[in-house]
Amino acid sequence: MNHQALFTPGQIGPVEVRNRIVKSPQSTATSNPDGTVSQRTVNHYRRLGEGGVGLVMVEYSYVDDDASKAIHNQVGVSRREHVPGLGWLADEVHSTGAKIGLQIAHGGRQKFLGTAPIKSASDSSWYDVEAQYGVVPTPMTLDEIDGVVQAFGEAAARVHAARFDLVEVHAGHGYLITNFLSPHTNSRTDEYGGSFENRSRLLLRIVDSIRVSVPREFPLSIRVSVTDYEQDGIPIEETVQLCRLLEEHGVDVIHASGGHHATMDWEVSPWYQVRTPHRWGWEKIKDAVTIPVVASGSLVTPDIAAEIVESGSADFVSLGRAMLADPDWARKTREGRVLEITPCIRCNDGCLHRGLNKGRSAGCSVNPHMAEEGRFPVEASAIRKNVAVVGGGPAGLRSAAVLADRGHDVTVYEPNHLGGLLTHATGSTVKQDLSGLVDHLVHEVRRREVTVVPAAADVEVLTSAGHDTVVVATGAPHRRPGFPVDEAAPVILASSVRAGTPISGNVVVVGGGLQGCEAALRLAEMPGAKVTLVEQGSGLLQGDEVFTDVERLPRHVDAAAVDVRLDTRVVGVDTTGVHVQIGDESAVIAADTVVLALGRVPADGGLESELRAAGLDVRVVGSAVAPGRVFDAIHSAFFAARLV
Repeated sequence: MNHQALFTPGQIGPVEVRNRIVKSPQSTATSNPDGTVSQRTVNHYRRLGEGGVGLVMVEYSYVDDDASKAIHNQVGVSRREHVPGLGWLADEVHSTGAKIGLQIAHGGRQKFLGTAPIKSASDSSWYDVEAQYGVVPTPMTLDEIDGVVQAFGEAAARVHAARFDLVEVHAGHGYLITNFLSPHTNSRTDEYGGSFENRSRLLLRIVDSIRVSVPREFPLSIRVSVTDYEQDGIPIEETVQLCRLLEEHGVDVIHASGGHHATMDWEVSPWYQVRTPHRWGWEKIKDAVTIPVVASGSLVTPDIAAEIVESGSADFVSLGRAMLADPDWARKTREGRVLEITPCIRCNDGCLHRGLNKGRSAGCSVNPHMAEEGRFPVEASAIRKNVAVVGGGPAGLRSAAVLADRGHDVTVYEPNHLGGLLTHATGSTVKQDLSGLVDHLVHEVRRREVTVVPAAADVEVLTSAGHDTVVVATGAPHRRPGFPVDEAAPVILASSVRAGTPISGNVVVVGGGLQGCEAALRLAEMPGAKVTLVEQGSGLLQGDEVFTDVERLPRHVDAAAVDVRLDTRVVGVDTTGVHVQIGDESAVIAADTVVLALGRVPADGGLESELRAAGLDVRVVGSAVAPGRVFDAIHSAFFAARLV
């Protein structure tokens, strides 16, 4: 597809942006504890500008020192002391040719810090905060509302003083302004509650406050959720009406997203969610206003982004996680190097699950440089080595590419398909992002001088080939069933469930972890397959799984008409079906196909020991170290390979 539509200049108020690509604001937690900008913050955003994006939107920053700070190491714009660092940040991004904006916000009920006071429209709490910290929001007084309105105006003036190109108010995703806009979180009976006019009053007052605090030519953006996806929440009709009013009040651009943290799979859509989930909403806004509209939400690929702009669906496209995965997304797209883009797999693991949610800075499963820009360069080795990589899964492929960049002679041994267990994703709607990662990893090896041998490798093969170093990336073996399985029974492994495989009739999936749930979803896409998922525990996804999977994936499994049977222990499999124990009762579930999704176990380390005994330098990466996710495969491979 031709992506030229993305690279025509765009206009936001009087500001010309070099292309239609916006880096969406995302918290990185890289600032200093007092909210001042750190070197890490500057390095991160400068790197994004260097990647060719048109407009870099800096993460949400708190506007006052009362209750607006939402998360650890959040950027601040509440005091004059924040301006020098923000000015430094703006200058660094400007040096790359990109424009820069700052998003300003009040955390409202989504105060991840969990500390009192939490202030909101009403006492409606976000369960995650209340359950962890026991703090319930305090409804804001009229004086406090006046103070917040003033704080936003003063914060915008500081953004202008720091010489940013625009300021954006976060009025979506469940933060304070959304708490007022949504009937789901606003039960007030005064002039800020009840009717749409009243619930919109806070945001319109904030807009008016900003408009008198900064010059008219300084662009103002508002980020909205097209809806919060709550049954009693914000209807799209109100959002459209709100955007018309915002334009009348002097707003220059609408940045349209969706959801909030209690409906997280709409806000940061995971791999099993549809791409561009908010398109239906931003197009209604686009039809109702004359100012530009920025589209946001799982745009992911250049084809998707370009089609949105080319079709007139929106004026700009906003990408968040996709540019954490590859800050050169824009540059590579412009140069026609699409397969070289490291794709976001929408796993929410590195950025959120083991990043911000753990009190760390944000990271990325597929990009070890995220928030550590410039710290881990891949440089030419002083000694050129003959290196073997045993295994062509994600860890092996990533290792091979880094080793080649180090200048080594690299040979990958893989008897099956390159991509390893990830190849099960090929052709599946719910696994399309993971399939894109396989395509990328394979392409990165193919475009380098890496030899691929389609065969297994043992100690004899590796020593006779004259390799100096061996990277063991053989993965982790499947867990063997703890129940008898008749050899004649129609049993396959979950990794064998692939799009195009003729699986139909009664299919029983044994195991309700991530492997079992996503196998059930893939099977549910197949015509004629009636899927039953059996789990001996009391719930699905009871291991160390990514939180968005735990919270929402079971609902998608249910929506796919999968028959889920919990507290059901498998005691055997034969040609009659799956024999189960439910309490004191026994039963047989008829099965034309039985899919084992029992997880994996640590490798025995035999090959590593044999290689070391033969005197070879050995590095073990990925699940060959311990069963893990994509994050573990990519990170362990990268850091091991750059030291060879």
